[in-house]
Amino acid sequence: MALRAHDIEDLLKRQLTDVKEVEAIDLKGGNHWQVNITAGDFDGLNRVKREQLVQKVLKDLLADETIHALVVKAKNTEEK
Repeated sequence: MALRAHDIEDLLKRQLTDVKEVEAIDLKGGNHWQVNITAGDFDGLNRVKREQLVQKVLKDLLADETIHALVVKAKNTEEK
């Protein structure tokens, strides 16, 4: 079964705390994704650490190449 946006969104909501917004966008046929996310887990973290945290949650999907390419746009709760 193909990966769907809500699968990624649900996984991130379950694994991270204080998720304010999350949107997964299929960029190219189901294995290239962009994730836009705002979460309290990112408070105090720089851009690289935020992306690493998202990648950690999605590590199994990245490892088996269900997600081949991932763009992460992560904001803390104070950013607009």
